[in-house]
Amino acid sequence: MTNSGQSEEFNFPALVNGLDFLASAVGSLSGDEGPPGPRDVKYAVLHLQAAVETLLKARLEIHDPRLVWTKVSAFDKRKHEAGDFNSCSVKMALERLHDTVQIESAIDPEEDSLKELGSLRNRIMHFGWRDTVVAVQARTLPVLDLLVGFVNADLLPYVDEPAEAWSAEQQMEQVRTGFKHLADFIELRMQALHSQLAGYELTTAACRSCGQFAVVLDGGAYDLTCLLCGRQYGTGKDAAWEFIGSCEHISITEGGGGLNGCNACGNYAVISTPTAHSTESETWICFACGMMFDDVCEFCDQAADLIGEMGMCSDCYEIRLDNF
Repeated sequence: MTNSGQSEEFNFPALVNGLDFLASAVGSLSGDEGPPGPRDVKYAVLHLQAAVETLLKARLEIHDPRLVWTKVSAFDKRKHEAGDFNSCSVKMALERLHDTVQIESAIDPEEDSLKELGSLRNRIMHFGWRDTVVAVQARTLPVLDLLVGFVNADLLPYVDEPAEAWSAEQQMEQVRTGFKHLADFIELRMQALHSQLAGYELTTAACRSCGQFAVVLDGGAYDLTCLLCGRQYGTGKDAAWEFIGSCEHISITEGGGGLNGCNACGNYAVISTPTAHSTESETWICFACGMMFDDVCEFCDQAADLIGEMGMCSDCYEIRLDNF
């Protein structure tokens, strides 16, 4: 190893640092240099989460460095420059960006895609993780979309240093190119599935792994599978429990109940979830047979088409009539 006598400067201002994480994540996910492998997407998730935290706080720093601290009143300039403090969470950063900085970007502090990215990052760091490359590529798209919009509207216009602004813009060109490549790839994959998904919009749920509406509840599949990323869910009942983020054993152990029953097939696999037909609202649907219902009967907990405004199914209504 040679030593020229000079050491290269290590200089990553907050914005450039955040964009470097973002560019690294997009480069690993987009496949610009060939199809990404599992190790590529693992580090892409870690770097994308780092980009989220760094870029949000970079904007807070521009407005007022104290806002980066968990306790604003405890701000100390020397400790801040030394990094000797507890910084705010992503949720708190977003709340402060909205309430105090009043940014233009419409990023909800309760944004689901950011929460899901944080959970994925935690699983990788602390518990291990198993999924498909395509699932992670698709799952990260909403976060990348939010970050690109945030940087364009709320960060780049506020950079005063010309050299830093130039460097940031060069990084963003790289990010935009990779992001478009990734978005086009996922769109192309979904278009290829069009013939398989067409006609099943009412009974197609969004995959827990990739987030795409590609899990068809056709009533005949023992092993439900996402058509895009290949995620397997097992039986309809297994899938329903996983979609609500629990399992029957844990629910019963902790004193909870089971799933709602299906008035059509008898399986206890009914939950309320969005479908491809209505992505912004939830529908009561049986994951075992794909039957859709108005609601769940308040008397027997069976999903059914209820009678009037009484909140009961026809069976419970007949029973009550017989008792008179």
